[in-house]
Amino acid sequence: MQIPLAKECVSFKETRVLLNLMKNDGVQCITDHPGFEPVCLNTYVLDTAYNQYKQRYNHQIQNLPERYGYTAYRQLVRWAWGYLGKHVRVVLSSCALKKIRGRFPSPQEDYVGLKEAKLN
Repeated sequence: MQIPLAKECVSFKETRVLLNLMKNDGVQCITDHPGFEPVCLNTYVLDTAYNQYKQRYNHQIQNLPERYGYTAYRQLVRWAWGYLGKHVRVVLSSCALKKIRGRFPSPQEDYVGLKEAKLN
């Protein structure tokens, strides 16, 4: 597995949005939140979310673990931050990335990491 970039190594405690999400449920890590598994790791939910994404953007990911991982990241962002808009990026917590990558490992083990938005 590729070592993440420094800007990707963000603990959930550095992410105010995730802290607010966890506050009412008394959990210490976003991956322990009762909503994390059903929203970000449940393959039935990810299939449904991916189909909506595919319909809207006409973009297909054939490799199933890659598709699930990509969709899981999108689900976490949508759950925590809501709709951000085109080209808006946020840094996800390292514990969430580790959990998602552990559940849906890339066959090549070459994670791209955070891509800066290209604004035209």
